[in-house]
Amino acid sequence: MRQLIFDTNVLIPFLLDQKPFMKVLSEYDKLLLPSTVLGEFRAGLFETRAGIRNGKALEDFLQRSFVGVVPVVERTAELYAKVYQALRKEGRPIPQNDMWIAASALEHCADIATFDEHFKLVPMLTVLLCG
Repeated sequence: MRQLIFDTNVLIPFLLDQKPFMKVLSEYDKLLLPSTVLGEFRAGLFETRAGIRNGKALEDFLQRSFVGVVPVVERTAELYAKVYQALRKEGRPIPQNDMWIAASALEHCADIATFDEHFKLVPMLTVLLCG
């Protein structure tokens, strides 16, 4: 089963206009949203005028059968630590929330869709750059 994780910066434009993403999504069986992505997105809802509309779009999206939310569990924390150590050893840290997102992708053997090239620094992570 092919799985894809959306980074927060892909989730936002996806909820506004899904058409550009449909070809990519058609190649996957499941779309996973880490709880860290949901937290970032929901925090951003308070900062925009369109917060209520975007919040409704998110809730509708979460009801789709091919969407799953993945929590942070002990295995995620172990992988986070490995990602952190690998990037620190290389002297190339990335933002902390992105390390959690990368750990979730590794945990679930999922590719990650993002606009951030720094995810390519994470060993063994398959990154789909969307921009």
